[in-house]
Amino acid sequence: MINRSHLIFLLLVSLLSACHNTSFDSVKWKNWKEIDGTNDRWDMSDDLIDNYLKKGITIKEVEILLSDSLTKQETGNIDLYYSLGPCRSGISYGGLTITFRNGKLEKISRTCR
Repeated sequence: MINRSHLIFLLLVSLLSACHNTSFDSVKWKNWKEIDGTNDRWDMSDDLIDNYLKKGITIKEVEILLSDSLTKQETGNIDLYYSLGPCRSGISYGGLTITFRNGKLEKISRTCR
């Protein structure tokens, strides 16, 4: 049985972890600079992945939404890479890789290293 202090602690942890989820904003994403040291892109990435980056959308649609990226092409696949800046776990930095096959979104990978 959970006592009152444990319940309060769990509620507090839940509230604090939810505070960092931010709605995706294309303009804010595009204007973000790595030297800012902010968590803006990392905080927007959940909403971006859940609500905007749907399997099957085109490279052009993603580039309009997110702008410039580092691009890598390998045997029919194209990877767009976006820096997410600090990822709220020590000094680790995050990245978002979006893989396309035949010009359509195939896979999304978010990392924190």
